[in-house]
Amino acid sequence: MAARLKRTLPEDAELFQEDIRIERSRPIGEQLYVLLRRAIVTCRLNPGDAIAETTITARFGVSRTPLREAFRRLAADGLVDIRPQSGTFVSPIDRRGWEEGRVIRAALEVTGIRLAAAIITPPALDELGYLLERQRRAAHRGWNEEFHELDDRFHAAISAASGLPRLWRVIDGAKAQLDRARYLALPVLRRASATVDEHQAIFDALAARDPDRSAAQLDRHLRRSDEAMSRLLEADAFGAIPVRATP
Repeated sequence: MAARLKRTLPEDAELFQEDIRIERSRPIGEQLYVLLRRAIVTCRLNPGDAIAETTITARFGVSRTPLREAFRRLAADGLVDIRPQSGTFVSPIDRRGWEEGRVIRAALEVTGIRLAAAIITPPALDELGYLLERQRRAAHRGWNEEFHELDDRFHAAISAASGLPRLWRVIDGAKAQLDRARYLALPVLRRASATVDEHQAIFDALAARDPDRSAAQLDRHLRRSDEAMSRLLEADAFGAIPVRATP
């Protein structure tokens, strides 16, 4: 059986970095959604934790309207449960949501990378190369949170290169349960170096502007990650972190 993951809930002050501020020139609800999603995915907020509206509105100096907009988006992603008269709570990791997310992600990303390989520009390749090198350094130093963020940025950059501007937003919403499981699994799976190698193979295929090879390398990468995650879920490797089983 896989080693159990141990998580401790930090103090409220540690949910967000002290220098994080809301930019009034940008949609506030969108910013709150991104900040809260990251806190949930990285388990600063664990399943079952209540998210107090007063705490968030006071921390960022915002009204409840954009915060509730963020809550609705998080609920649609399956990351929070909104209970009338009770509050908003972080939901368990949902096995059905994980299965659904991996299917949607694979279908859309593989389609997207075929398009990207045919039209990718030198600046887009430069961005991917930069992200890959940063991820390699994060893997070497064991910086799990930065590694996870760079992993997402690498895949998002490929989707952006496809010429379909809304593609990543759809993928990102569908893979919410995957993101939490992936982050929790980083210390156990020890796939950071393998992930970087797989990303390098994807990058090389894109640089060769080969749609078939690019799609094959991405499909291989996603399948290997999914297979490793599935073994962890079956082994109940998440310890005290609740996982909601598929009925």
